[in-house]
Amino acid sequence: MASLSEADTVKSWLDNFEDQDRQAAIDLVNEVLLVSRDDFIEELNSLLDSISGSKACPKKIALYAERPIKKVFGNTPCFFPNSRHGRAEGSGVPPIVADPRNQEVGSEGIVANLITDYSRRKGGFCFSHPGPNKLRSEKVRVIGVVTDFIGSGQRIIRMLDSLGSVATLNSWTSYKLIKFVVLAYSGTTEGLKVVRSHRLRPEVRVVMGCPTIQNSFVGERRKEVERICHSQPKRHPEPLGFLASGALIAFSHGCPNNTPPILHSRRSGWRPLFYGRSTSELPSELFRIDECNAHDQRTHRLLDIRDARNKLDSSKNEKWVAVLKVLAAAETGLRDPDEISARVRMKINSVNNILMLAIQARWLNCEHRLTQLGMRELARFRRRRRKAPLLVGSDESFYYPTQLRAL
Repeated sequence: MASLSEADTVKSWLDNFEDQDRQAAIDLVNEVLLVSRDDFIEELNSLLDSISGSKACPKKIALYAERPIKKVFGNTPCFFPNSRHGRAEGSGVPPIVADPRNQEVGSEGIVANLITDYSRRKGGFCFSHPGPNKLRSEKVRVIGVVTDFIGSGQRIIRMLDSLGSVATLNSWTSYKLIKFVVLAYSGTTEGLKVVRSHRLRPEVRVVMGCPTIQNSFVGERRKEVERICHSQPKRHPEPLGFLASGALIAFSHGCPNNTPPILHSRRSGWRPLFYGRSTSELPSELFRIDECNAHDQRTHRLLDIRDARNKLDSSKNEKWVAVLKVLAAAETGLRDPDEISARVRMKINSVNNILMLAIQARWLNCEHRLTQLGMRELARFRRRRRKAPLLVGSDESFYYPTQLRAL
C-alpha cells in the first residue's frame, strides 16, 4: 500500500464525499502523518537521551508528563501544594490526576508510562515526577515536561505557569541551578513559538515538525482542502481544528483536537475517519505504510520526479534527494526548520544539518531563503530531469559539494 487513501478503512470514509470533493479529501488524508506506538516510544526515548548527558557525565533530570491544569478562582495553582511562598517541601504529585467528573485518561497516561520505564532504566540519574524534597536531595539540574504533541501550546503554557508559581523553583532558576526542557514528538510552528516564548524560557525539542493544511498545501489545492473542511461537518465552529491549527497528525493512541473536525467529529451526523478522535479501529498496518513508497510520492510532488524508488538505494543519492527536497521546500516560502520538517517528512535534526550545509554552500542565506546559486541548482536538476525523468543512479554522477570554500 503506497498511500493512506488506498486503505479499505479510508476508502469507506471517502465514500462520504461527492465526486467534486473526493480528490480534495484524498489530498487531505494522504498528508496525515500516522505515528505508530513503537516509533513514538523510540523517538521520545531518543529525545530523553539527548538531555540526560553522556554516560561518562550524566545529568540528573526530573521528568513530568504534561497534564491539564485548571485555574482556581482565575489563578493557576502551584504545581506543588502550598509552595507559592517560602521553601517548597513534600513528596510531589501523582503522575496522572483524573477529574472525578470525567475519568478519561488521555495521552498523559501513555507518556507517564514511558517516563516510568525510562527512569527505571536510568536509575539514580532520572526521576519520575519527584517532589521538592527529591529535587533538592538529588540536586536535579534539568526539569523536563514530556508530551506527545504541542498544538496551540496552551496546555504546556498552563503547566509551565504552574511550575513557575513554585517559589523554590523560581529561586533555583534565577541562580541558574536548573533549566526547563519541553519534549514532544511533534508540534505546530505556532504552538512551538508560544511555548518557547514562556517566561521560564524552556528549551523545546521535538522529533518532527507537524504537517498542517497551511504548510502542506499551496494555491488551489489548499483552497479546495479548506473548502471541504468548512463544508463538513456542517456548522462546526472550528472547521480547521482548535484555534484553526489545521494539524494533520494522528498517533496510535489518538489524534489531537487541533486536527480538522472533518477527520474526527460526529457533529450533524457526519461519519468521521477517527471516531471520537480514537485511532484504535484503524488497522495496525496503516501505521506501517511502506516508507519507501511514501518517500517516492513526496519526492515526486516536491521535485516533479517519477519512478524514484529504484534510484534510492545509494546512501549518496538519498542524501542528495534530501538536500533537493529541503531546497524545494524553501522555494515555496518555508523558512522555519519545523515547517520544512513537516513538509518533507524528515526529522528536525536531519533538516537542521541540511540547512547548515546549504548555507555553507551559498544555496540558502541565513534566513533560509534560496540564493541565486540555490535557484540555479534546482533549475539545473529540473532541466536534467526533463531529459530523463528518473533520479540519478549509481552509473551517473551529480555534483554536490564535498568540500566547501568561500566564493
